[in-house]
Amino acid sequence: MHLYKTVKSFLFDQDYFIDIWDQYLHVYEFIDVLTLNENEINLQLEKFKLLVKGDDFRVLKLTKNEILVSGKILEMRFIC
Repeated sequence: MHLYKTVKSFLFDQDYFIDIWDQYLHVYEFIDVLTLNENEINLQLEKFKLLVKGDDFRVLKLTKNEILVSGKILEMRFIC
């Protein structure tokens, strides 16, 4: 169990964490959801906004500061 906590602490001890694989987008430590629909996700992070455009977005997990979305990602932008 100690190794699990160490690895988790290492991965999530950051201002934010964005991870993309297959047809999934995972964002940890966002501040607010500005837009969320089938074709666009706009998240406010501490120092920038994350704009993701695509198709068939579906929220699989949503907590106070973490989101997991499935769908086809076509474009991603960081907006200062």
